[in-house]
Amino acid sequence: MDDNNALVENAGATYSQDFSLNTLNILTAAGQKFEMRRLLIEFSFYEDLYSFCVSGHLTLKDGQGFIESLQLQGNEFIEVDFGKIKDGSNDTTSIYRLYKVGDRVATGNLNVEFYTLYFCSEELLISEQKKISKSLSGQTISQSISKILKEDLGVKKAYIEETSGVYNLVVPSLKPFETISWLSTYARPAITGAFGADMLFFETKYGYNFRSIQSMMRQSIYATYKYQQTNLPDEIETFQESTISVLNYEFVKTYDQLDDINSGTFANSVLSLDTLARTANLTKFDYNKYKTNANVKALDSNGALTPSQNRFGQTQNQTFESKFKLMTSNSGQTKASYIKQQPGSVAKDIAIENYVPNRTAQLSLANYIVVKLTIPGDPGITVGRTIDFSLMTIKPTLNEREPDKFYSGKYLVTAVRHIIQSEGIYQTVLEIAKDSLASKPNSVDSSSPDWKKVIAD
Repeated sequence: MDDNNALVENAGATYSQDFSLNTLNILTAAGQKFEMRRLLIEFSFYEDLYSFCVSGHLTLKDGQGFIESLQLQGNEFIEVDFGKIKDGSNDTTSIYRLYKVGDRVATGNLNVEFYTLYFCSEELLISEQKKISKSLSGQTISQSISKILKEDLGVKKAYIEETSGVYNLVVPSLKPFETISWLSTYARPAITGAFGADMLFFETKYGYNFRSIQSMMRQSIYATYKYQQTNLPDEIETFQESTISVLNYEFVKTYDQLDDINSGTFANSVLSLDTLARTANLTKFDYNKYKTNANVKALDSNGALTPSQNRFGQTQNQTFESKFKLMTSNSGQTKASYIKQQPGSVAKDIAIENYVPNRTAQLSLANYIVVKLTIPGDPGITVGRTIDFSLMTIKPTLNEREPDKFYSGKYLVTAVRHIIQSEGIYQTVLEIAKDSLASKPNSVDSSSPDWKKVIAD
């Protein structure tokens, strides 16, 4: 394809990596609009489940001095509309803030420059420009966050999942996004009956979200992606099949026991001190008890922990001291007569004993297995969706290849990067993660002489 035609004239999707870049404009503070599609070398758009805002960059080949004539100084916006098919239902026009110009590199003839423009949601800049110091009384965390988004950031489009528990909190001079991050640690999802504390705040191309990992895991599957033979004849591989073919994959993490131990994935403990009531509580998180709770939903049906023991006879879910936290609490004040007899002296219980040990484990469990996939470009896929990854075993067999019995199955999309290149290529890079396995791990034979010898040594 001709570079310019690939970006401007694509009216439909014939191949799996086709795309439409209907709009790519720079809007200046002076009210000028400049189309940048014909200068584009690469456009990248990022979403991350653990990041507040979407962001991206565009690399340009400039032979007309746009960077000088536009006088780019950080007061500009970028208008973007990309999709799979021109004027298709997936297309959405969004406006973001240009905040940085990368390195400017000249070519040998001095007539062309290459440079990269970086953009993000304007709310990120607004959040960096102000502080919040106020009381949030008699509200759920979801109500408080909804209020901050509307009043302090001017956000009009957001999906806020309901949380349990009413809190009286004072925001101690924090930036809006810092405040939301702080509040998120207290939030317990209503969908699980206030069990656990896995609420996350993030943005997709469709708007802001405040959701629990548990609710995302319960969604229906967006699509099933297969790693299979490519470049098949047209009569064998249809267009629909090619769009769900995984171009390549990489296991970023399969298991890391040291990380699991240090992060408290399977066992952790919290000592909560109520200094006014002079009480202390030690709360232990046990993964085996957690996964059998009726409110817990895993992506696959089998837990990730094997029952192997260390030389002291402890399984990994019994080593509670591996991750220890000391926190202040107010859970004992309702029982202390010398405190509760004073009107208004007892604050609402902030439930540290519930949310701290569970959140510690849940955030780690959500990334127990991490895989990076490259697929044909799909503008409809966002972080927070679930997909099915059909990975075939590479184990030699005489029969038809079967799915990998541990790592196939349902995954949560935790990061997305859309890449559009001037050569007419559109790919989406996904980072997907899961907390469980498709099949039950092998059991441990503690009576085996060899195993006993290993433990003893």
